[in-house]
Amino acid sequence: MKTEELAERIRLPAKAWELASRMQIDEKEYGIWKEKFYQDIRRFIEEWKKIENRYVWALELYLKLAADAYEEYQRRGYADQIFDQTFYDITIWCEECRRKHGVYGLEELWWLGQSVKLKLFRLGRLQFEPILTEYDMKGRERTVKAGTKVLNVHIPSGEPLGMEACRDSFEKAEDFFGEEYQVYVCDSWLLSPHLKEILPDTSNIIRFQNLFEVTEVGYEYPQAEQRIFGEALEDKSRYPEDTFLRKRAKAYVLSGKDLGIGAGFFYKKK
Repeated sequence: MKTEELAERIRLPAKAWELASRMQIDEKEYGIWKEKFYQDIRRFIEEWKKIENRYVWALELYLKLAADAYEEYQRRGYADQIFDQTFYDITIWCEECRRKHGVYGLEELWWLGQSVKLKLFRLGRLQFEPILTEYDMKGRERTVKAGTKVLNVHIPSGEPLGMEACRDSFEKAEDFFGEEYQVYVCDSWLLSPHLKEILPDTSNIIRFQNLFEVTEVGYEYPQAEQRIFGEALEDKSRYPEDTFLRKRAKAYVLSGKDLGIGAGFFYKKK
């Protein structure tokens, strides 16, 4: 697949494609960086940070890596629609880079690398990542033991979290991954039980959260503020109040409370 075709299929903004295509990473340079990417992505990222115009450069490189990944999609018999949905993440993060840094490009290199390495797939509204749990997740009646094969659920930004769309994604995941995976897990601000203090039971966020049995809540960093407001600010009074969620969340954090990050699981229905 040509990168120009990929850019069209993932609806990359025309200006972003124009900037990326100007970088012109040659085949030799691409081969060197592709090898670094697959050998040690953390070292790859540290070296990338030294590159001039690194955000736009990364966009061109990841378009090339994604285009190469299409061959493996075809070899495995995966549908083109899954490829297009999965790599639309490039467009999402490209637009986020422009919002944060004023230029179309990429900086979420580790995360996007999961899609390139076929470790993460978007199936409709949700993304799924096959993993092994690292610790026991103890519920009221069942425990997901460490080392269990599970599907880690991620929620891309940019679209409403409609329950019908989510259920459709879970059905697609069952078809795609088969019987090998019987448990879904999620680690997200969307699973924080504190959200029930500010949102009604009819909220799509609460309805999504109720699919899972939340087993723990952490407060390592303000993920909820980052996702709700676009960034976490020291001065919480500067947060906008242009939606119901933002208004309620702002009042919550201004009261000195932390929404936190919830983790939970649920078993597939037999």
